[in-house]
Amino acid sequence: MNHWLHGMFTALVTPFDGGAIDYGALERLIAWQIAQGADGIVVGTATGEISALTDREQQSLLTAARSIAGRHFPVIAAAGTYGTADTVAAVVAAEKAGASALLLRMPYYSRPTRAGLAAHALAVAQATGLEIILDNDPDRCGVEIALETLERLEGAANIVGILERRGDLIRCDRIARIRDRRFMRLTGAAETLPAYLLAGGCGAITSIGNLAPHWLARLENAARSEFYGQAQILQRRLIPLLDLLAKEPDPILVKLALSLLHPGIEAAYRAPLTPARPELVPLVREAIEDLPRPLPETMTAQSLGRTAAGVAGRR
Repeated sequence: MNHWLHGMFTALVTPFDGGAIDYGALERLIAWQIAQGADGIVVGTATGEISALTDREQQSLLTAARSIAGRHFPVIAAAGTYGTADTVAAVVAAEKAGASALLLRMPYYSRPTRAGLAAHALAVAQATGLEIILDNDPDRCGVEIALETLERLEGAANIVGILERRGDLIRCDRIARIRDRRFMRLTGAAETLPAYLLAGGCGAITSIGNLAPHWLARLENAARSEFYGQAQILQRRLIPLLDLLAKEPDPILVKLALSLLHPGIEAAYRAPLTPARPELVPLVREAIEDLPRPLPETMTAQSLGRTAAGVAGRR
């Protein structure tokens, strides 16, 4: 039986308007994710420009996302900084705010040893009852979660899986061998998604999920149903967009594409991110033409019985 963390999860952008978080736009984006068949959202990733948000904004964003999504739609909180004590405090706050699970970011800058990484993860696991997915992002954190570290963490029952940012198929198999196949392996590399699922992966957390959640759900279903030709066609139609999105730091072009898909939602960023180069705008428009279009604007958080004003009042 599949765990609820199996599936396609979207690393949600943080919409801004006039420099502040746009909670009305957040409602629209979350409602669209639900309507389009995403398995859940992740709040607080690099795609959400987490490093540009204050601690108070991070907490407010998670609280609002939980309220908008309702009780049953998964809202995963990405948390973790370079200090263990601060990370534990953030995790405790995320649990109180109603997070469904945690995506645990590894310490950055400090570059801890394998023993230090294991101790860090165990301290967090002991501080919360939430299930934890480890975020293995060596490109940003400067350290990789070694297989030896995963073995050390075997006794922590609420550490249930790992997000592999590079989508390494050989490592995916090795993780299963040193733990077991119930230890979940997700990928952050959408370009390798069908192959990763066939190698034993259980899903993905991606930035492109902001633009094509239904497309990713169809791709996953095709791969799991052994409709490999269909999965290949779906994947090939994603590749040009994935290639284009890599031409600017995440989430610059994702936000630009969202502004084209959802008129009224701004392609706004916080420094040091800057708007996309003008020559990329028509390329983004062209690349998203073949992707599923947004449902009518009636399918918004307001149609689910919530309003932007109501969310703002609960912050």
